[in-house]
Amino acid sequence: MDIYIAEEAGFCFGVKRALRIINQLYDSGQGIQILGELIHNKNVLKELSDKGIHCIHSLEEIDLNKKLVIRTHGIPLYIENRIKEGNYSYIDATCPLVKKIHNIIRKLNRRDTQVIIIGDEKHPEIIAAKSYATHAIIINSISEALSLASYKHISVVAQTTLNTAFFKQVIPILEKKAEKIEIFNTICSATKVRQEAVKKLAPGVDFMVVIGGKDSSNTKKLYDIAIKENPNTFHIENSSELNDPEFSGKIESFDNVGITAGASTPPQEIENVKIFFEKYKIEKERKDG
Repeated sequence: MDIYIAEEAGFCFGVKRALRIINQLYDSGQGIQILGELIHNKNVLKELSDKGIHCIHSLEEIDLNKKLVIRTHGIPLYIENRIKEGNYSYIDATCPLVKKIHNIIRKLNRRDTQVIIIGDEKHPEIIAAKSYATHAIIINSISEALSLASYKHISVVAQTTLNTAFFKQVIPILEKKAEKIEIFNTICSATKVRQEAVKKLAPGVDFMVVIGGKDSSNTKKLYDIAIKENPNTFHIENSSELNDPEFSGKIESFDNVGITAGASTPPQEIENVKIFFEKYKIEKERKDG
């Protein structure tokens, strides 16, 4: 079985930065708490928990003897203000590209324009971003874009992990909804490259494996893109899921596999999946031969 790994896969800049902050604090002997789940990857969160680094979900849970680290997806403005006013010892590990969206929305909110955020209203990144506007409208489908009222002036930002193809579909609809429109394409460049790499790889292999958290927005987008290009696409959180006999039955007639991974997926997990298929190849050749 031939194994192909997408040109861009695994940890993105924001995740690497956050983990570097965490590890530097840990190595210095500093106690650490994370406000919210640092990233959407159960394996990484378990590794942190094993080190005594736990996620909390409200300021009431703060241990004043520990350094508070803000998650990569960011937090709502009112919570950030409470942290500053409370003089808590903290480090902001929000991805700089997410903070860029906050700053854009903050500036737009001072002007006479309707802020439109394209993204998932339930995702922590969008919950945080929305808090920087007095009244932002969130849309996440073509139908929501079509049903939007008309405005004199609208300003558009996007979730960093948004599907770039979807963004391109929505913008022409929004352009018809206002006399004036400002578009800020805030989709992370690594997200764009990762999505393009999957779109390029998926049609040329027998099946695809997408590695990443089931709650990870960018991983879900990769899966959605891959399965459109290749119906034989599987989403797993870690390599142990490949040991399922049912999975082996589905791929036994295939000769090659494409592998990609979400921005919160550790490099070692990608390597574990690669090793699995290398062993699978050897075992298959032994049986066939």
